[in-house]
Amino acid sequence: MFLNRGYLDKKLGLLRAQMNEMGISTELRGWAYATPPVKPARNIPLPVSELAGRYCPTMRDVYLKRVLRVQPPHNFKAFRGIAYHRVISETITECKRFLYERGVVSGSTFYEVMSVKVPFLLERLMDEVKRRIGDVSDEEYKIVYEGAAMLYKYILIDIAYSINQTLSRFPHSEVDSLVGEAIPPITEMKVDGSLIGLSRELSVDLYAPSNAVIDVKTGDVRPFHRYAPTGYALAIEADKGIPIDIGITAYLSIGGTGVPSFSVDAFVISDELRREFLELRDEAQLLVARAVDPGMPSVCPENCPYFSHCHGEE
Repeated sequence: MFLNRGYLDKKLGLLRAQMNEMGISTELRGWAYATPPVKPARNIPLPVSELAGRYCPTMRDVYLKRVLRVQPPHNFKAFRGIAYHRVISETITECKRFLYERGVVSGSTFYEVMSVKVPFLLERLMDEVKRRIGDVSDEEYKIVYEGAAMLYKYILIDIAYSINQTLSRFPHSEVDSLVGEAIPPITEMKVDGSLIGLSRELSVDLYAPSNAVIDVKTGDVRPFHRYAPTGYALAIEADKGIPIDIGITAYLSIGGTGVPSFSVDAFVISDELRREFLELRDEAQLLVARAVDPGMPSVCPENCPYFSHCHGEE
């Protein structure tokens, strides 16, 4: 999976040659926030997720949420997505905490101890997500809980393997080095996006020490999913002055076997992607400033969070 440094280095190494050949314009880095096109024309901060989730071609979703203050109706996919994101974040954090408290241990010892915590962690997380979402049926809760349990165990197995692999290569590792090699991503990294017209407290799903942004998706593959890592990259560059060249969209699915699987779309955060994201930001900010309903598109994707609202199915 994408949690160990070996995988990341191999995946990103192939892209760095492409990035070096393409180059990234200085005026399109986030730290160029004082000049257009990175500089926002309006002081209307918006979350990356709302700009990047381009299910609605007319941006009526932005109008409904930011102007009319309409929250998207309950959606099973949203419940599942939030739950799985929380499991990934909390599991990685708990695994790092265990190693720092316990010290260097083998992968098998790590898994034996951490697997006992499955029901306790999941019950807390699922209750938190259920309170946040609200209207969740017993059947939906059961389906997502079972998927979350499989995901938790899957991550544990992956990290246990990474621990053994790391200790095999570096048998005298200190705990901090072990964690850095076996579980490198930072989860839910906080970034101030206000300098480029984004929310003041953004949360990046996963940030890799090799200066890559990882965004986890639990739905179908969409071309616009690349905008989320692009937006986070620009925000990190503006807030922290760190160049972010690589974006990764990790698609999580749990099939009929109950075994989680990830497919990865890794790409260079190119000039083209940066311009397109900044244009989306400018368009959305103008829409909110004018406060005029842009209307529904000629064709509405059924997986748009506001589909039932716009079509009177609530």
